[in-house]
Amino acid sequence: MTEFQTQFDSPEDAYSSFFAADASQIAEAWAAVMNYPHARVAASGVSDYFETAKAYGDAANVDWPSRVKTGWVRTRGRETTRLHDSVTKVHLVGGWIRLNADNEPIRWNRVTYIATKPADSWGIQARFALGAYDGSDDHEAAEQAAKAATSKVRQYYEALGNIDSNACAALCRYPLMDVGVGEVTQIKDAVTMAQHISPGEISKLDISAAQSGPDGVNVAVTADYSDGRQEQSILVVGHEGENWQIAGISTMPESR
Repeated sequence: MTEFQTQFDSPEDAYSSFFAADASQIAEAWAAVMNYPHARVAASGVSDYFETAKAYGDAANVDWPSRVKTGWVRTRGRETTRLHDSVTKVHLVGGWIRLNADNEPIRWNRVTYIATKPADSWGIQARFALGAYDGSDDHEAAEQAAKAATSKVRQYYEALGNIDSNACAALCRYPLMDVGVGEVTQIKDAVTMAQHISPGEISKLDISAAQSGPDGVNVAVTADYSDGRQEQSILVVGHEGENWQIAGISTMPESR
């Protein structure tokens, strides 16, 4: 019999259980919170992909006693907000705070969690993380990042509306993670991305920064298409030098 939770009634239940699993110091409990395949996309860094719970559990098998010796004693989830939601997928804006033995914050991150319900339980399908930081926030740098990232996303959707898949693909970082319900598609290169994209004429477009930091931005998009479709999406955007690139995309199911 398992000693940890494996069924989650809501996205928020899965989210809080993610941090409870960390406190339990059981890697398998962490793995049980996720849906598979699972991806963690770092805005400015490496994207990780896990096909199975075993693969995730093996990778997440943290040496907790050694971690505590560094001063990092536990992690607390930040307050969450539902950015977009449907019956099978929720974009949950949150993040985490690392605490020391005196319960003092020592490190922060902003993360949007892609929660999905492919069957009878919610789980976390992917995480779009902006980058950990210490001390006070650099609001000016985060504001400049938000401008650069939303501009890049606007270019992407303008190219989409112009039926130019190659231009869309050129704005992305690879492998790009496209997050569905019960699936994550790893898109390895621009050629594959151009084939994967479904362009269409856009009649209305709303773009805003849902979360922003100096090195990454989670950008919220609502796109109305001329054929009557509407898509709500979250895109994680990071940079290498001055070049901002889209690293992950999650779109609400059309049946929302």
